Amino acid sequence: MNRNHHNKPQSPVMSVLMGIFAVCFGIFWTVTAARMAPFMAVFGILFIAMALTITINSFKTAKKHQQDNDENEAFVQYTEPEPKKPEEFRCPYCDAPIHRDDKKCEYCGSRL
Repeated sequence: MNRNHHNKPQSPVMSVLMGIFAVCFGIFWTVTAARMAPFMAVFGILFIAMALTITINSFKTAKKHQQDNDENEAFVQYTEPEPKKPEEFRCPYCDAPIHRDDKKCEYCGSRL
């Protein structure tokens, strides 16, 4: 089955929330690991540093995508208006085409 999926860029708010979650997990890991084996706390500190770096970069990227989308939505392409066609007049009795200055319909003979 072929499905079209459109990848929408992540919102800046979601990027920050996920980053906060990752940093909190890193702090939890560091505290817990430090109690069990102090050398494991190093991995927690590295995890926190990576989470902060990724969160900041993700926020910047999401913010840029959001600004690009806003600019694209605001862009309206200018198109030339279509030239006006000359008005077409029709006989009110037989609906035949007539000229503007005609006093009498050429098809039905009615006075205009």
